[in-house]
Amino acid sequence: MHIIFATEIWGKTPHVDLMASKFEDIASDITIVDPYNGTDLAFGSEEDAYARYTADCGHSQYGQRVLDALQLTTEPTCLVGFSAGAGAVWSAVCAENVGAAKGAVCFYGSPIRNMMDYSPKVPVDLVFSENEPHFDVESVARTLQDIPLAQSYITPFEHGFMNPLSKNYHEEAYHFWLQWIKDQVVSHCAPQK
Repeated sequence: MHIIFATEIWGKTPHVDLMASKFEDIASDITIVDPYNGTDLAFGSEEDAYARYTADCGHSQYGQRVLDALQLTTEPTCLVGFSAGAGAVWSAVCAENVGAAKGAVCFYGSPIRNMMDYSPKVPVDLVFSENEPHFDVESVARTLQDIPLAQSYITPFEHGFMNPLSKNYHEEAYHFWLQWIKDQVVSHCAPQK
């Protein structure tokens, strides 16, 4: 099985590498897609990261990068995205040709609120933070829940709880949800009977 990770606006940091390494026991191949082509820019703040993300990449281009990575693989693939990466994953699995994709997991994908008219071609788990400053999480999650192949969850944690660079990082939640992601990936990529 192949796993494609799409990072937050922070890009490919040592934390992302560490998290991806936790999946080596279930994946034969792991690809990390980020907005900065694999360069850790070591941002000083989330504001700096967001400014660079919008200047260098943006949501449409990031979605295309994830789709390009997906279309390069032929083995069963699950995609996992966080924040902007979740929006990119959602965009990719809603494309016409999703190739070997078998499922996706998206965490606090706030960009998805602007893509609720999209339809995924594979099962997608959408995990939202309890609160988001720019939209009503419950309304968005409820709307997405009605889309075939989409399953929404709302956690009691804040946007960024899986990222040690975020002020909202929650270590216990990180460990719990990391195992949950592994379980979902295995379930999505399990051979169909």
